[in-house]
Amino acid sequence: MMKYHIITIEREYASGGSEIGTRVGLQLDIPCYGKEVLERAAEKMNTVPERLVQLEETTSNSLLYSLGMANRIALGERDGLSEEGALYVTEESVIREMALQGPCVIVGRCAGWILRDREDVLRVFIHADKEFRKKRARTCYGIEEAKVDNILKRFDRRRANFYRANTCMHWDDKKGYHLVLDSSQLGISACADLICRTAAGEE
Repeated sequence: MMKYHIITIEREYASGGSEIGTRVGLQLDIPCYGKEVLERAAEKMNTVPERLVQLEETTSNSLLYSLGMANRIALGERDGLSEEGALYVTEESVIREMALQGPCVIVGRCAGWILRDREDVLRVFIHADKEFRKKRARTCYGIEEAKVDNILKRFDRRRANFYRANTCMHWDDKKGYHLVLDSSQLGISACADLICRTAAGEE
């Protein structure tokens, strides 16, 4: 019997968060959703995932959007949203639907915040030191050495801004998570094991 039925993972770019999420899903024999959130949102919005990636990029780089969306969320307003705002609301709907279908792992897209009203959600943040992340970016994602530093900054900034814009919270604030794990110190496998043990309620 699992103590936590839903596991959400936010992660620094190239910290291994997606791989950890996949391993947790396999070990617990539950689905792991990542890009599937975007794919289902695209279906609901009658568009393609690539278009939504562009919207997310706009969202994370737009100060006016961030201020406007944060204010709307604070006031509980959902009507008359921009296309970027509609994307977040659609992703929110998809994530809630996934959580209702049964135990699962959900990687990224503010899932922990979206499901904050549930007591059976384990919220995890994965980070790592820069050299570890640079190596993974090169070996796992094929990023050229000359571009690695900029890519790390770009994706971390994008994720932080997207989270801030849609939740009014700081993406890497430890108070928002039950577990904050350093994958460069613990290793990918150990992080997955710790998450599984915590989800199961082991001491």
